[in-house]
Amino acid sequence: MADFGAGVQLVSWQNWSGAVQCPRSPLERPRNVDELERLIREHGAKGCLRAVGSGHSFVPFWNDGDTLLDLSAFSGLAGVEDGVARFGAGTPLHTIGPSLAQEGFALLNMGDIDRQTLAGAVATGTHGTGRGLGSLSAAVSGIELVDGRGEVRTLAAAELDAGRVALGLLGVMTAIDMRVIPAYGLHERNMKEEVEACLERFEARIAEHRHHEFWWVPRLDVCIAKTLDLIATPETAQLDELPFGEEGERWGASWQVFPSVRDLKFNEMEYAVPAASAMDCFRALRARMLDRFPKLFWPVEYRIVDGDDGWLSPTGGCEVATLSIHLAADEDPTELFAAVEPILRDYGGRPHWGKRHTLGRSELEALYPRLSDFVALRRQWDPEDRFLTPYLAALFR
Repeated sequence: MADFGAGVQLVSWQNWSGAVQCPRSPLERPRNVDELERLIREHGAKGCLRAVGSGHSFVPFWNDGDTLLDLSAFSGLAGVEDGVARFGAGTPLHTIGPSLAQEGFALLNMGDIDRQTLAGAVATGTHGTGRGLGSLSAAVSGIELVDGRGEVRTLAAAELDAGRVALGLLGVMTAIDMRVIPAYGLHERNMKEEVEACLERFEARIAEHRHHEFWWVPRLDVCIAKTLDLIATPETAQLDELPFGEEGERWGASWQVFPSVRDLKFNEMEYAVPAASAMDCFRALRARMLDRFPKLFWPVEYRIVDGDDGWLSPTGGCEVATLSIHLAADEDPTELFAAVEPILRDYGGRPHWGKRHTLGRSELEALYPRLSDFVALRRQWDPEDRFLTPYLAALFR
């Protein structure tokens, strides 16, 4: 195995929730693109190579014994030009806001967790909420990666739709160009409401506010509605975290307000459902969960995401609502997820790639018309399957 000075470590690694375990895997820390190229070329048939990022996906993108890649050397803002910011692919999301703010810019949108790396968030279609606002991958205007042959590729416009959401199967991303906008502030308001009142107000709120979402708590059968409105970046911020379920408001720079603290670890299932049928899907989901899991405190989250043209984008090119179901990391989610997934599928849902689902290759082919094109490209760019773990092989070989 390649040695870049410090030697290869064997590590015990697990993903954020602890559901994916790699108790004895080699860890490589390439320091630059040249080292990464060499590492991939010389890896041969020694198992898969997979970047670990922050491990904030809930499915086995990683397999014990395969080589894990720490890309922390590929981090930081390289510069902003003509409204496009270039970042190292391993840049943690929580460092992007402060670095862009120093240049007078901000990301167009973010989710409510900022612990992921940029490459991981882009590669899985991670998103926030808001009408007309797409996922992080939709804001990508350029990607540099090293493919399975150990060759550097700069993705041209025609290749970006394949490469934005690619689960690390086309290569190891080293740099990502993101469209950015002038820095701005956000004013957050949280409200506790009866379920029907929240649902009736949803369309008006999503039209009135830059961002809107709600959480539904089965055990209480109430909703927590959240809105975010655009303001000038304030000189003085009010950023005290609002305990979940409590009403209140806060404000600050956008990158300060988007994320919430997530101290309790969980596993998650999420499907993107066409917006036209998503509210009916939620009502069916609520009925099932009140019948089967009435004491569950972990919430269901409902958000809106604009469509994009990525070959593997869960949006399928149209506006969707994403419905996210959570359970504590130390509890077995099998029964809960098995009860809700058929409903999400019945309403035309597509799974978030980094979260739990049970779909196989034939089911995914029915949902993604470009899946066979993606697989053909994957075989061309990674002919020796260096990025294809057993879990991914079942879906993309």
